[in-house]
Amino acid sequence: MNMKKPIILISSICLLMACNSEVESSQSNNKKEIKEEQQTVQAQRETTSISELANKKEKFLANEVPLNKEVKKSLLINDEKLIVHGASLIKGTKVYSPSIRQVGVVKGSVVVVTKQLNAEQLKVNYKINSMKKLAENTFELLPDGSVELYPFYLKLKGSELIERVELSIDYSGYRPKIENK
Repeated sequence: MNMKKPIILISSICLLMACNSEVESSQSNNKKEIKEEQQTVQAQRETTSISELANKKEKFLANEVPLNKEVKKSLLINDEKLIVHGASLIKGTKVYSPSIRQVGVVKGSVVVVTKQLNAEQLKVNYKINSMKKLAENTFELLPDGSVELYPFYLKLKGSELIERVELSIDYSGYRPKIENK
């Protein structure tokens, strides 16, 4: 009977060790499977994003992607930074003035105070559709419809013969939107 106890004890220890190694091997197999699945999912994501980018690029190059019509840019106009709502500055373009916190609409005209130029000289030097004399050496200019207002404004502003240039903006009809924070 004395020999039976050590044999049972050794058998039990061997049995426990065998069961423990099976658990460890199944855990390592599970870890390997999970890692392989993660790598597969990551590869699928990369492939999907690359193919989506290629597809978007092809659509853009084929002019099938609609352009964002609500373009906003900051410009220095009338010695003030204004946020322009649109791709170009034309009559009717909305602008936002952060200093007065109001939205205005570009009227399409430019008021200039000249040093030496008279009405005829202004018509010769700039593409002007119509002109209105407001005061001595002060004129309201309405450029040709084909002329974009910002380059026209900058050209007038850059002239040494013109003392002051103001783009006409109407702030009367628009209230600023209340921003939720």
